[in-house]
Amino acid sequence: FDGHANCFIESGFDQGILIDFNYDVEPLPGKYPLPGLGPFSLLKESPANHWGKMMFRWVYWNVLLKGGDMPFESQMTMAGKWQ
Repeated sequence: FDGHANCFIESGFDQGILIDFNYDVEPLPGKYPLPGLGPFSLLKESPANHWGKMMFRWVYWNVLLKGGDMPFESQMTMAGKWQ
């Protein structure tokens, strides 16, 4: 485990910020989960990030807490991040 984490942060009414980082790499701007496409912007306030957080709430309660797997790599990738 490399400490990879994604955090949705509510920043205002219908606005959110998404950060993606691990033990070695601080949060960088970019697009997630599809490099260049998103739909989520990293380190940028957007309505899409707010709605991503709302969708993740369902995933958390109905998939993760029941022991289900997420369809994403657990290791952090630099794809889609701008340095």
